[in-house]
Amino acid sequence: MQYIVHKRYKQKALCKKVLNLPYGTVLNAFNNIIATDKGEAVCFTTSENAKIYFARNDDSKGLERGKLTNAIAYSRKGLNKQGYRFNDKQIDIINRHYQRFLRPDCDMIIFNERFFAAPVDELQEMANELNIDVK
Repeated sequence: MQYIVHKRYKQKALCKKVLNLPYGTVLNAFNNIIATDKGEAVCFTTSENAKIYFARNDDSKGLERGKLTNAIAYSRKGLNKQGYRFNDKQIDIINRHYQRFLRPDCDMIIFNERFFAAPVDELQEMANELNIDVK
């Protein structure tokens, strides 16, 4: 499985070294570990770092996928005064149309692995429906 860096990664990795992986760097995953072309283990494919910095790239649309998942799940732009990411209308849309992307065992919105591997067109549709600006 192939991954791509959609947000610069410069921190300590599983290999216990600080890695500096620039935007656009292609990585591969073996046994649920994302690794550099030199075989340095970066992180687990299901880790928070994998979701924030890397995107699945098997279809060569990883940079777009990463931009969309980051804008939907992690953007600080839409936070309200209470610090919530989504308003009531957006929560209703997510629960009605995108339930398959949510972890079922949580009382809050936490996106599952399907969300981070979703087709780009579906993520774009979701961003549009939620009025999330993706740059």
